[in-house]
Amino acid sequence: MRFSFGSRRLSLKARLIWSYLVILGIGGLATSLVGSWIVSSTIMTQARRAVDHDFATARTVYEQQLQALKLSVEFVASGTTVQQYLATGDRRSLAAYLDRIRQDAGFDFLTLTDARGGVVLRVSEPGHAMDDASSTGIVKAALSGKVAAGTEILTAGMTLMAAAPVEAASGETMGALYGGVLLTGNFGLVDRVWALLFRGDRLLDVDGGAVTIFQNDLRISTSVRTAAGRRAVGTRASPDVSEAVLKRGETWRGRALVVKDWLISEYDPIRDYAGNVVGMLSVGILENTYTAIRNRVILSFFGIATSGFLLIIGITYYMIRNITRPIGEMVAATHNIIAGRFDQEVHSDSPTEIALLAESFNAMLQSLRQMRGDLEEWGRTLEEKVRQRTEELVAMQARVAQSERLASLGMLAAGVAHEVNNPLGGILALTALTVEDMRDNDPNRENLEEVIRQTERCRDIVKGLLEFSRQSKSNTELVDLNKVLEDTLSLVTKQALFFNINLVQNLAPELPRVMADGSQFQQVFINILMNAVQAMDERGTITVVTRHLRPEKCVEVAISDTGHGILPEQIDRIFDPFFTTKVSGRGTGLGLSIAYGIVTTHRGTISVESQVGKGSTFTIRMPAAAEAG
Repeated sequence: MRFSFGSRRLSLKARLIWSYLVILGIGGLATSLVGSWIVSSTIMTQARRAVDHDFATARTVYEQQLQALKLSVEFVASGTTVQQYLATGDRRSLAAYLDRIRQDAGFDFLTLTDARGGVVLRVSEPGHAMDDASSTGIVKAALSGKVAAGTEILTAGMTLMAAAPVEAASGETMGALYGGVLLTGNFGLVDRVWALLFRGDRLLDVDGGAVTIFQNDLRISTSVRTAAGRRAVGTRASPDVSEAVLKRGETWRGRALVVKDWLISEYDPIRDYAGNVVGMLSVGILENTYTAIRNRVILSFFGIATSGFLLIIGITYYMIRNITRPIGEMVAATHNIIAGRFDQEVHSDSPTEIALLAESFNAMLQSLRQMRGDLEEWGRTLEEKVRQRTEELVAMQARVAQSERLASLGMLAAGVAHEVNNPLGGILALTALTVEDMRDNDPNRENLEEVIRQTERCRDIVKGLLEFSRQSKSNTELVDLNKVLEDTLSLVTKQALFFNINLVQNLAPELPRVMADGSQFQQVFINILMNAVQAMDERGTITVVTRHLRPEKCVEVAISDTGHGILPEQIDRIFDPFFTTKVSGRGTGLGLSIAYGIVTTHRGTISVESQVGKGSTFTIRMPAAAEAG
């Protein structure tokens, strides 16, 4: 089955399948890519949150170690045992006591100084009893009466230290007791944090994460191992990490190459007691732990999508083959028709549009067979049909002539408008005389006064239409646009067109007056309101708003509707004479042109904003009376 008999093209079945596969492929690929991105982002976000949590744990353990040292030193220094040994001068017993404390509390060293900071007793190295420790910030704080703890850089390396004052019975500070744990080359702290965070979490015999303490940018204690399996002590942090943490004192988070593995890491500065950055604490999670999960999820996602895609291809092929089979039979039947054979019919068991098409095709064949038998009869009746068509043409010409006469009458009606002012003047004069002769309480007086007002308006409208091209000078005076709007709305809302219109008024109080012809502006408002009603098919909401724009020194009137709106390509032409978007017979295209002429003659502006399907807003701006001179 082909689309043409003279050239080979893709069959309808192939084109349907390929079109469907292209759409399905593009949609599936886009969905898969977006899904993969969401999965990857979610998993890596979870990894960063896990690093934040693990780092908080590591920092807590670090601070707890300092707190434990601080409590131990404070407990020993505040007791009476040290004071008693110092009072008796029993240095050997004091050294033994302090050494037991050092071993029980886990200190690498424990030292006692005098009131000036000179070392009196160092239990780990008793041969150096005359050293001066007063320059160390933590010891200096203890000599001033404070219990202090923090990280200090000593000769041996980075150390966790705590110090407390030793006071005599009189309250005078006799000296300071300080002790510490050396971090350089000491893996106890990092191993304890690593076991707390990552024990049992291994991937392909690789640790799931790493904990490291740096002195400046040099690893002095770490769980990271080299390719040879040794601790990576002595290796350095990357320059961008050092720049952020050591120089700027910031926390660094991100993806970092640690010795041989990529880790999602967080680095935080370690400060000494004086607040200076002396090192870094780092916790990282092996990136492969999360990328492996991400890759498995994405591969599973693509596998399921591919399986579904192949299944859909099979189902699509089967369905399209059944759908297009009758079409192939129709193509074969058309070959028979070309050859003059009308005896083949198409069969379809599917209750779809294709079956309807097959039935229509069979009906067409039946009609062709019948038409062959009717050709002779058509020849006999041809003359009759020609006569009928001639009569129809004559009737059509008569209708055209009638249309031309109606057009001429329309032009004549436009000329008659010149004469309308005379009877209107007579009506106005007679009505005015009648009103003058009536009593003030006459019940018909109000109706006749309304006749006078509307007659004057009719006269002004006709005059405005006739003088549109020459724009004669308006009869301007101080006018309250709120009052003109209220009179206009009172008049038009009585018409049947407004029965299903919801009218919303938001008129600004104490609106400045403008120099204008009130009758002409009533005509402007009527034209806009009637356009709005017709744009809403006589059902919707019209909103009338007035406001005083003080910076612009003008009065603004906005009339909005909820109608069909105006197309963007038409909005620049709506004020052109005889341009209209209404159906034939519902407007001449002069209403907005007249409104535009009236407003611009009064030195005002009129503009429109519109959204198709939502409505339009006509905005009129007039200079306030103070600026109208």
